[in-house]
Amino acid sequence: MLRTYADLVVQHRKVILALSLLLTLLLGLQLRNLDVIVDADELLPRDHPFVQVTERVQAVFGNRYTVVIGVTPANGDVFTPKTLGKVLAVTNALVATPGVAAGNIQSLAAPRAKDIAGNAEGLAVSRLLDHVPATLAEAQAVKARLAANPQYRDVLVSRDGGTAAIYVEFKKDPKGFGAVMAKIEAAVAPIRDADTRIEVAGQPVFLGLLETFSKRMAWLLPIAILLIGIIHLEAFRTIQGLVLPLVTAVLALVWSLGIMTMAGVHLDPFNNVTPILILAVAAGHAVQMLKRYYEEYDRLRADPALDPRAANRAAVVASVIKVGPVMLAACTIASLSFMSLAWFDIQAIRTFGIFCGLGIISIAVVELTFTPALRAMLPAPKHRETRAEKKITFWDRLAAGLAKLVATAPARRRVFVVAGIAAVALAAGASQVHIDNSLRSFFGADLAARVDDSTLNSELAGTNTFYVLVEGRSDDAIKDPAVLRAMDNTQRWLAAQPGIGHTLSVVDLLKQINRGMNGGAKAAGMLPANADLVSQYLLLYSMSGEPGDFDGLVDYPYRSAIIQAFVKTDSSVFVADINKRILPVIQANFPSNVTVRLGGSITTPTAMNEVMVAGKVRNVLQIFAVVFIVAAVMFRSARLGALILVPLAATVLAVFGVMGLLHIPLQIATATMAALAVGIGADYAIYLTWRLREELKDGADEADAVAATYASAGKAVLFVATAVAGGYAVLMLSLGFNVHLWLGLLTSVSMVAAAVSALTLYAALLLTVRPRVIFAARRQDKAKRAGLVSRPAAIALSLVLTGAALMHAEPGHAQISTTSAANVDAATLMADSLKAGKPQRSLAVGRFVLINSAGQQRVRQTTSITELKSDGANNRRVTRFNSPADIAGTAVLTVENAGDDDIWVYLPALKKVRRLAASNRRDAFVGTDFSYGDVLGHPVEEWTHRLLRTETVDGAATSVVESLPRDAAVAAATGYSRRLSWLRTADRVPVKAEYYGPQATLMKVYTATDIRLVDPARRCFQPMRQVMRNVATGHMTVIEYTSFKTDVPVAAEQFQPRSLERGL
Repeated sequence: MLRTYADLVVQHRKVILALSLLLTLLLGLQLRNLDVIVDADELLPRDHPFVQVTERVQAVFGNRYTVVIGVTPANGDVFTPKTLGKVLAVTNALVATPGVAAGNIQSLAAPRAKDIAGNAEGLAVSRLLDHVPATLAEAQAVKARLAANPQYRDVLVSRDGGTAAIYVEFKKDPKGFGAVMAKIEAAVAPIRDADTRIEVAGQPVFLGLLETFSKRMAWLLPIAILLIGIIHLEAFRTIQGLVLPLVTAVLALVWSLGIMTMAGVHLDPFNNVTPILILAVAAGHAVQMLKRYYEEYDRLRADPALDPRAANRAAVVASVIKVGPVMLAACTIASLSFMSLAWFDIQAIRTFGIFCGLGIISIAVVELTFTPALRAMLPAPKHRETRAEKKITFWDRLAAGLAKLVATAPARRRVFVVAGIAAVALAAGASQVHIDNSLRSFFGADLAARVDDSTLNSELAGTNTFYVLVEGRSDDAIKDPAVLRAMDNTQRWLAAQPGIGHTLSVVDLLKQINRGMNGGAKAAGMLPANADLVSQYLLLYSMSGEPGDFDGLVDYPYRSAIIQAFVKTDSSVFVADINKRILPVIQANFPSNVTVRLGGSITTPTAMNEVMVAGKVRNVLQIFAVVFIVAAVMFRSARLGALILVPLAATVLAVFGVMGLLHIPLQIATATMAALAVGIGADYAIYLTWRLREELKDGADEADAVAATYASAGKAVLFVATAVAGGYAVLMLSLGFNVHLWLGLLTSVSMVAAAVSALTLYAALLLTVRPRVIFAARRQDKAKRAGLVSRPAAIALSLVLTGAALMHAEPGHAQISTTSAANVDAATLMADSLKAGKPQRSLAVGRFVLINSAGQQRVRQTTSITELKSDGANNRRVTRFNSPADIAGTAVLTVENAGDDDIWVYLPALKKVRRLAASNRRDAFVGTDFSYGDVLGHPVEEWTHRLLRTETVDGAATSVVESLPRDAAVAAATGYSRRLSWLRTADRVPVKAEYYGPQATLMKVYTATDIRLVDPARRCFQPMRQVMRNVATGHMTVIEYTSFKTDVPVAAEQFQPRSLERGL
């Protein structure tokens, strides 16, 4: 069968070459789309509880990929106008950055970082920093506010005040973490100067470095090709010996990477070493084929009747027949060994295994098609080449020396003794292997990112996150005082553990609110006594805070909450220890109506380790089973199949022994070593055994057969092991990147161990045990044998046909049709619009629906009354909450003034009226996405207005007006740098508005529908449904009215604080 096949290849060599090159061109074109991208999800075992909790936290709270930015002035502390201005600038830039979870940013200038204070009258909630302080005294006031809020201790500013921190959460970016870090650099670049040190740390920093360092393959691969070529030149001393294996290897590399790209798979830090692997293995098999070709050509040229051209082609056929079966068997073993990694519960390892397996199959296809066709096309070797190839070299002497080690029984006994001593030493080293997965450990300790990470961890609470997820069985479960006390106790325990710098939860904020409601007394910093008071406190806070301030800590139905711990290490050993010791604390404190689970960025390495330990044992057993089955089928001997496992076991022991002796951790970066070492190393014993059997069956004396085997297959094994080890050793040039260093070192060790153990221990055992299939078996039909060994490879080869096509669709872009703007005074339009929304008085029944970015809702039924004050411009408003039950009866009185507004709140749980600090127009209106300015209207005279154009919105003609603040004070008071209003031409009612923040980025979008004329006399209109969507946070508020009346009497006394205790 193989003879017929080889004859066809030689006969149709031009067609095969043309088709091979065409396929190479087509697959090579795919490489334009190949890139190195780290997808963190592909590194995680998705079924592990830690990973499931981490993903749950991300889905509900938005916490996942955290970057920590440190801003440190060269002199003094951060509480100066200059440094605080820089913190504000970076924070605002990040809020406006696409892909940022804006609502989760934590910094002195973040919208959610609030000063929760109190006085004799009640609660005061304001941002810690919302503008650049004008004076040093104003900057010092920020310091005082921070000191009064212990929930931010060591998080926003270091204990010595020397470093300000900005914690920013990023969503998953399809372009990888390099794109994330580019966004960080864009935000911090404007504030870099000689007076300020900027440090950046966090998991995305190191994931981005993984991408950056992995791209070093662009220059490491050419060096590997050059080194492998030099080894081949030294081995063969011919140009063909240099060129042919490399050409074969490059083709196999292009094929495998092309298939990988077509399947939509990108390179990552673990499969990006695949090119060197495929290059080295392909070159190794090419060496075996070329070595046999030279032997066959030399034998055939001994017949003077055969001309060089005929001898050349006959040698090609003979080498395919002699080496093809064993090469197919070796490739099958290697391919299936790598594909066994598909059983790992980590996508990155599965991808590495599958595409390494497909790469090995590509090698087999190239070696049996392109390579013999090209060899048949080339001229026959000249006498100089054959003479150079037969010249006795270092490799010949080394192979002969190794043959002598196993030639006699006494020599073999010495091999067994030495092997035993080595095994004991390596086993001692293997016993020291430690399991520790740390992303930071992938990089050298003196790398700038490692230094920054170490610095920020020493100065701040920590750059890593650990979450305790508390989940109730019903809504409002978190408001249960027993649950809150359990969270408080757990936080206290966590905060006392070494390596944990701080903890934060809704408990801290409730304590601070309680302190504020009791005049700021420290003794009052305890949890509210009952669930209703908790609810009313939270509502009270929301009237001055932002609606999403707590979204990073508790979900909307108050069914789930997290304790966020700031941790100074990402070691999986640390997490495993914390996990073991925190479980009794959880069991002792939490009631049975909640479930408590652990997760966070530092728990995922522990999940990887647990999966890898179990998976590694299973994977090694799978590989050994594959080698045993293929070898047993190939040689028709289970005994010999078991014997071939000996050098594989020796290789695995050598790898783990060196890891233990050099303190290299077992982690995801080193988890694939067994498959790599065994998958490649199995070739050596098989090639050696096949050639020995061939020599013995050809009638050679045993001693001569052993010598001939070592001179041919043994020498080729040395070539291949040296080439693979040398190719991978190039990775050790990748300074600062331990992943490459470990892979380069351990692969080199494994190749040396596999070659030495195959040529000594295995050969000694083979000659001692003397399986009949090698030493006394009858001659078998060669075609039958070829069929047996080809079958497993044929099955593996069929996997190459599996591909994936990417479909790209161009999104359509809707264009807004515009017409020329009417010549109407823009300020007049805005004045008419403001007037159209202010009836003399009103009584409304409706509901506020608050919707977070995850789609969770809070629904509050309300009744409200309004009345214009005597100035005809400002309102008085009472809003009473009718449901849900825990806030029912809570009432809010707002008196709009020319300056700051006055706000009083009645809390039924306390049966008291409390005054909130004076509000400005940027504060949230009763906890919604509407600000007071949005609801009450922005004074026309404070803005400069310009008519831009007219547009049609929902079938109505509108005028689009741009409004810009007249001065910085207006911008600061409202939080807006620009407003766009779409006013209906017929009645000036706004149907849409856009609000832009400090960075001129879109913050909020307002829409109004079901607009009704509610006061014909004053021509006042009311949208029965209003929606305000926060673009930055994804939060949204819907205000819907079921009734809105303007013809009802409203008593003036209803707008007095003392009347809030009574219903409307």
